Amino acid sequence: MKRYLYILLLALLASSCMKADMDNWIDGAPIDDNATGEYMAILTVKKTPTDSVYFQLNDSTTIYAANYQNNYSRMERVFCDITVTNKRVGRFNYTGNINWLEPLDEGKVTADASVKGSDGLDILNDWMTGVEDGYLTVHYSTWWGKSPVQHDFYLVTGANPADPYEVELRQNANGDKKDDQGDSLICFDINSLPDTGGQYKTLTLKWTTSGGSASEKEFKFKTRK
Repeated sequence: MKRYLYILLLALLASSCMKADMDNWIDGAPIDDNATGEYMAILTVKKTPTDSVYFQLNDSTTIYAANYQNNYSRMERVFCDITVTNKRVGRFNYTGNINWLEPLDEGKVTADASVKGSDGLDILNDWMTGVEDGYLTVHYSTWWGKSPVQHDFYLVTGANPADPYEVELRQNANGDKKDDQGDSLICFDINSLPDTGGQYKTLTLKWTTSGGSASEKEFKFKTRK
């Protein structure tokens, strides 16, 4: 998987005019507020039925991608630096210009409980780890070799018949050496989980830490429409 150390370093060095947790700023903000500026965010790139490209911030907030209309390839999650204005355009809450973006690596969602993945990792409890727009995004730390090999990530579903929203994150480091610990990002399209019917359900994520301990974290999940 790609290593996002350089992106995360940029986030740490971001100037004071940039707000890391965009959700806290934009959710519920009046459209006529002076809610403008440059931000780092994790977004979904989408298209309307009439081919307008836009960015989905969370389950409800959209941003028209003014300078990205000719760059769409497919729906995907991206880490980006975006300059947002407070101007509403049609159905969209805001407009914005993308300064740079990097598509997130995508892990595999599977019901196959036999997939290999016993290498531990640590999930970082910050704004980059969360569930939005039918995606689970994980900011994690793990061991890498000085010449890292491909790490495979799986999100295993269906292990608990009593709770279809209980999932397990597994990492297969494929024998990579443990020379350095480093951060990265991985996302999973979890919209294939049972439809929540427009309501929020509790998603329970389980994983094994780098120290070998079992851990879990809960999120609120609503099916993407």
